[in-house]
Amino acid sequence: MSPRLRFWILVALPLLSLVGCAANPATTSVAGSGGADGSAPAQDGAAGGDSGAAADGAGGDASADQFVLSWQDDFDTLDTTRWELQSFTFGGNEAQFTPENAAVANGILTISLTPNPDSTTEPYWGVEMRSAKTLTYGKVSARMRFAAGSGVVSGLVLFYTPYPNCNWNEIDIEHLGKTSNSSQLNAQVFTGKPDPNCTTSVSPSQDPQIVDLGVNAETDFHQYDIEWTPDAVRTYIDGTLLRTWTKHADLLNLPETILLTIWASNAASWAGPLTPTSAPTSADVDWIKVYQWTGTPPGGG
Repeated sequence: MSPRLRFWILVALPLLSLVGCAANPATTSVAGSGGADGSAPAQDGAAGGDSGAAADGAGGDASADQFVLSWQDDFDTLDTTRWELQSFTFGGNEAQFTPENAAVANGILTISLTPNPDSTTEPYWGVEMRSAKTLTYGKVSARMRFAAGSGVVSGLVLFYTPYPNCNWNEIDIEHLGKTSNSSQLNAQVFTGKPDPNCTTSVSPSQDPQIVDLGVNAETDFHQYDIEWTPDAVRTYIDGTLLRTWTKHADLLNLPETILLTIWASNAASWAGPLTPTSAPTSADVDWIKVYQWTGTPPGGG
């Protein structure tokens, strides 16, 4: 779920104690919010800058044997030792995240966006789930059905989460509810010199691209794969390569957390206008598998 400098607003709810947010300011940053204020990210055109898009799978795809399964979740239960359920919001998001909107039944995780009639500033409840483990190079596969609803954003995201973010790494699949058969793919890095003593988050360079999925992503489950190696990020749907991104791959090298998200964007031009029929809505996840990359990192032996 841009150039996106996020200024997150930590909301003091008792639910924070469930995930330890009160003691960890890193939980106040999150991916998937469009521009710095939740607005639509700038587009470089259909090709996504100089990242390149390859639909035929050619051109140096990582070999399958370079990825070794590290862990998977079949969502037989909602495992809160594996996932941290967030409770906050951020600029441009009209939803407050709550653990209450994540549920598992019959082997399916459902994350929901629902109306919040008691709030005028965040009139929806949404979900952000963060993996307890991070990944530095590897593959994330998920069988998902994205959410329908104008203005609704549901996503599979990898994000470097310290706060403030003195450096920035992020990989996104964000489904925008204004269309059922396309999603935004994005990769973001900080191209400046990181200052480990920064007091405000840096502003990343972004490379968004809207891609035609060739299917209705809101009515059926499909497998989404993100392959991340030192030379590229490759994104697939049902085994078909959607995009190969290489623009600043050398800077995409930080440990990232896996996010499953659903929220409400106030950027109508990007995700569509929110309407009375936008919520309730939900996204479903059948399973997720996380693989370590077994190649040699740059500078390695």
